Amino acid sequence: MKIITLLFLLVVPVFAGDWVPLFDGETMKGWTNQGDADWHVEDGALTASEGEVCLLTTDKKYENYELELEFKAAIGANSGVFLNTEEKVKDEAVDCYEINIADPTNPFPTGSIVKHHKVTGQGENDAWRRYKLKVNKGTITIILDGKKLVTYSAKNPRPAGLIGLQKNTGKIAFREIRVKVLK
Repeated sequence: MKIITLLFLLVVPVFAGDWVPLFDGETMKGWTNQGDADWHVEDGALTASEGEVCLLTTDKKYENYELELEFKAAIGANSGVFLNTEEKVKDEAVDCYEINIADPTNPFPTGSIVKHHKVTGQGENDAWRRYKLKVNKGTITIILDGKKLVTYSAKNPRPAGLIGLQKNTGKIAFREIRVKVLK
């Protein structure tokens, strides 16, 4: 009975609809580097600037949830937030929902869902910006800096997957990362 109670206490915060922090601002606990990028904690943020394109992923999988985070991308950087993703992505149209962070000349600029839905007019700056993202039964909602950009319904919803932060080109940083599982 004690084991069941302990398991219940460990699981309840994730499934009760409460916001759960995914990053403590000090360590990379709960995250796995899926490549050789130089992911590290710098000034309270998960940061990368060198190495090959790769993801830093959560250790847990999520299916229907809300995700909030702040990001800061150097001018000209290319990055993204990967929802319901595999550890290694071969095709962004199939293996994940990639919410892009990229300059306005990119085929999928910031706020777009790569290979699914393009958004324009969000510009580029190297200040802290805020994403509020929601995945619910294959419908993805994107809010950037308080402005709703997208509500997109996938034809073939992704199953539960990891949450990933991408290091592609340029310096990228993420902080204030939290998730709320939807019932």
